[in-house]
Amino acid sequence: ATAICLNGGRFKVDVTWKTPDGRTGTAHTVPLTDHSGYLRFFNADNVEAIVKVLDACSFASRFWVFAGGLTNVETALKVTDSRTGVVRTYNNPQGTAFAPIQDTSACATCP
Repeated sequence: ATAICLNGGRFKVDVTWKTPDGRTGTAHTVPLTDHSGYLRFFNADNVEAIVKVLDACSFASRFWVFAGGLTNVETALKVTDSRTGVVRTYNNPQGTAFAPIQDTSACATCP
């Protein structure tokens, strides 16, 4: 699969990548829980990033997006709210360690 559906299928997460030599692709995804999953780019035994979307509606009126990466290739992580169509994209530049994503204002689309 090239997308993870999280929070009961409400949020679709997909990632594209590009290497320094110009190779490109879409991450393969593996769900871990209803809120999280991991991503692999090059082979099945090499985790490149992990992502989770949390429902903080009861106390923050938002959904939160967190991700951490184990790569320095160029990436574009896209989170789509299938209910509202809201899309958040997080980019990591080529040759830069994947910066942690801790977006606690990601989607003001409760419930």
